[in-house]
Amino acid sequence: MKWSVRLGRFFGIDVFLHFTFLLFFAWLGYGAYVRSGHDPVQTMHTVALLTGVFTCVILHEYGHALTARRFGIGTHDITLLPIGGARLERMPANPRQELLVAIAGPAVNLAIIFVIMIWLTLRGQPLIQDNLYVVSGSFLRALMAFNATMILFNLLPAFPMDGGRVLRSLLAMRMPHARATRIAATIGQGVAVIFVLVGIMVPNLHMLIFIALFVWIGASNEAEDAEEDSVLTGLSARDAMMTDFHVLSPDQTVQQTVRLIIKGFQGDFPVVREDGELIGIVTRQDVFRVLENENPGPVSSFMRPDPPRCAPSDTLDGVMHTLQDPALTLMPVIDQGRLVGLVTSENVLELLMTRKALSRRQTPLAARPLRA
Repeated sequence: MKWSVRLGRFFGIDVFLHFTFLLFFAWLGYGAYVRSGHDPVQTMHTVALLTGVFTCVILHEYGHALTARRFGIGTHDITLLPIGGARLERMPANPRQELLVAIAGPAVNLAIIFVIMIWLTLRGQPLIQDNLYVVSGSFLRALMAFNATMILFNLLPAFPMDGGRVLRSLLAMRMPHARATRIAATIGQGVAVIFVLVGIMVPNLHMLIFIALFVWIGASNEAEDAEEDSVLTGLSARDAMMTDFHVLSPDQTVQQTVRLIIKGFQGDFPVVREDGELIGIVTRQDVFRVLENENPGPVSSFMRPDPPRCAPSDTLDGVMHTLQDPALTLMPVIDQGRLVGLVTSENVLELLMTRKALSRRQTPLAARPLRA
């Protein structure tokens, strides 16, 4: 994601920090600095607490990612935002699995609270402090209060918070997934409106307006994704693949490939042998990169070998999840060892737009007379 910096890789998942998350923390730190009367000791305490909070947020996101992994779902990365973080390849189709993935993050925060409570109890310290400002009181008690707040906030029934997915999963146990998503998204947008009103009316809570924007966008995106999923239901790669396309042979030159790009509609090409066997793909970016060399070799020297492929009967939804990989621009369709088509994101988008338009028409297309 743009405007993000990579922090590291843990459990096979990259962690990024988005600038909006850093901005949010800076706002909290500055507010604490002002409330402390510019006290350097209290300010250092706040910095330490924010570091602890930062760690808790990462652990929360890994709760989602590692639970999803148990159900065979990978995670693209964890990008820390004011709302949301773990970018799963997809949410489980099974509502009970989605419920477990959604509550895994808050469960991590709850576990942190229990560990802190046990530690404070063993040391004979009180569990509750009089002042919950981040610039005062025990570090551990303040961290415990943050985790409790994070649980309550995340379980609000609004996308993209965990509570929105919890609500959707519970509804999906009793109704179709698409309808459950629409209901949960509508409730989430209602929560966003409430956030805006509270942010306007209550002093020092203007940040809720900023959060409301994320909530509204998250709910809208979930509703749109649900509509697309419902449209794709029952479709296969055969329904979206294009069958009129050019292929490259391994010994073709870069210049020949450039001419195909300029004169035609195609930018990415499958590479096949004379016997029709698919051995690689070449993208427009690959061609432009190789053109910078003085003596570029044949297509076989810069193609991407052994690309992912699918069968005509594979579900279009599954193909689209594979195409979410930024490095993959097309999906070759293989039938009995022979290349019969290509699926691209553009093909699927055109199919979606067509089916959405047809679904909104009151009269089916076949029932309307054709005019010359």
